[in-house]
Amino acid sequence: MINGQIAVPSNVTRLSRAIKSESFDGIQQVVYYHAGVGTSGSILNRIAVGATGEGIESDVREGYSFICNNWAPGDEIFLMGFSRGAFTARSIAGLVGEIGVLTKKGLHELVEIYHDVTHRRDRRYRPRNPDRPFPNKPSASDPMYRIELERRGLTTLDVSVKAIAVWDTVGSLGAPRVPILTRLGIQTEESKDMQFHDTKLSIGVENAFQALALDERRGMFSPAVWEKPRGNNTTLRQVWFPGVHSSVGGGQDDMNLSNISLAWMMAQLEPFIDMDTDYVLRQEDMNIRWYKEGRMRVRPWSFGHFPESMRGVYSIAGGTTRTPGRYYAIDPPTGEESDRPLRDTCEYVHPSVRTRIRLRGPGRDDRGPYEPEALDDWKLMIEYPPEDPEGRHSKPRVFWRARFREEAVSTRVLPEAPLWGVEKQLLALDPETEEYVYRPPPSRRRDRG
Repeated sequence: MINGQIAVPSNVTRLSRAIKSESFDGIQQVVYYHAGVGTSGSILNRIAVGATGEGIESDVREGYSFICNNWAPGDEIFLMGFSRGAFTARSIAGLVGEIGVLTKKGLHELVEIYHDVTHRRDRRYRPRNPDRPFPNKPSASDPMYRIELERRGLTTLDVSVKAIAVWDTVGSLGAPRVPILTRLGIQTEESKDMQFHDTKLSIGVENAFQALALDERRGMFSPAVWEKPRGNNTTLRQVWFPGVHSSVGGGQDDMNLSNISLAWMMAQLEPFIDMDTDYVLRQEDMNIRWYKEGRMRVRPWSFGHFPESMRGVYSIAGGTTRTPGRYYAIDPPTGEESDRPLRDTCEYVHPSVRTRIRLRGPGRDDRGPYEPEALDDWKLMIEYPPEDPEGRHSKPRVFWRARFREEAVSTRVLPEAPLWGVEKQLLALDPETEEYVYRPPPSRRRDRG
């Protein structure tokens, strides 16, 4: 587990505390927690570290080394992270997919192998040691590179990652570039090394889950949305939640929103990891006590406070509204956005977005009603079967339909995410909101055109 943002505490921290040390059938569940890039120091220091990617290579190597030192055939690998820690987790998964799990013998060559692999797309790359980890080595982009690693007993290939679970992956370590930071010398040419980390979904990843912040506007915090390559059978779910970066990933005093995204992630992982699912319910009880001790009104489900994140030095890099369903592929060598829309991203909108909008929840910093700019080009649709137009006996179909006319985008419908397991238990603590979630009034006829 890699936490790449200030933890007070983050959802990565809280999830690590909820995982039981042993599964129901007696299998040990080992948790490795790494604080990661940008978790300490002043705000300026955290910005500089995040912009340059300082420390990311050592974080990736440390996390990957832990796996290599502890993995045994039959073990299952789970990678979790928030923010830049999510980028790190995805990079580690890329390494496992590319070169497998190094043996003890192979770990002695990790630094050289790491540089070979992360620069495999760089035509200008010249290895520091051409004869390590073996003489006359080809580019790591050549399949013979990994085959030779295995033949020499340096790695075990075809090791799968059971699941990657991340909150709001920050792509600023590789893309996009922030021009003003380059001019100021904060982002340097050396920062481009981060562009060679493979954060795409590889065939060896069985499940991938990402919680995304709908209302984050800082340009430096642009999300890295996954897509499923053709022929990939990974179970992929990416869900948009209300709030900014730390609302979804955790770290704010008001845990109302981060509890919702934590419950969602726990529900995704529950089929694979034994957890204390009541943990998030206790966290919600703690948050309710926090409201009362501060003489604040207890906020309904999904109504938690989230701040305006575009403040102070963060505004230097500029801002941008997030665009669900409309992200484009990044060109690895340049780190620039291409004109190819991402395909098969499996994006959903969480029901907490709908309740906060329709039940007139508060906007950012509690100013005005909640009207997420990111959904300005999408229309909420609630439909019941024709034989039950008022929804007296059936469940509604809830989705967001595109208003825009762009033809290049990969989807024009964003389904509402279903609620799973412990999510339902968390919602049940607020019966009034629960009633609306399950029995919303249908869209008006004029909304259906």
